Amino acid sequence: ITIDCALTRRCSYKCIYCYGQLQANDEKKMTEEVIFRFLDDAAEIGVKAISFVSDGESTCSPHLYDAILRGRSNGLDMALGTNGFLLKDERLEEILPALTYLRFNISAAEPNRYAEIMGCKESNLLKVINTIKKTVQIKNEKKLPVTMGLQMVLLPHFADQVIPLARLGKELGVDYTVIKHCSD
Repeated sequence: ITIDCALTRRCSYKCIYCYGQLQANDEKKMTEEVIFRFLDDAAEIGVKAISFVSDGESTCSPHLYDAILRGRSNGLDMALGTNGFLLKDERLEEILPALTYLRFNISAAEPNRYAEIMGCKESNLLKVINTIKKTVQIKNEKKLPVTMGLQMVLLPHFADQVIPLARLGKELGVDYTVIKHCSD
């Protein structure tokens, strides 16, 4: 019925809980032709939805935006889970109408904890927050049905970020903030 996949195994972050880092597969770059053939085949065999989530950060693929639009034009419900850092703000108006949901993977709301947990620079949090604000603004202005949320992957030593992240989600105006249990 649905397929969860990533367009790449690459990622711009090094989250301390990431399962993708445990895999030893060689990365193969998927061409636009391969991605489009996959989306066409999925629609043809009756798949209902494709979620670009999983073991890689699909925003690292140069074909993400066209893939979302191609899947939607094939009648598939399309979704994206992302850390948001590489999401291009100038493409949001184009892809948001094509998405059923957009989930930002964000496991902390304070810059120092964000950097520590997500394996990136503290300044990345501000860029991601600004992108989330822009998505909410576009959704509201255009009255789009896309569901937007935040997802925290929770390990016990991240507990100090649960309340700050819940507050941030409310402040940003997303549809939900979810806390996802993670086992090590």
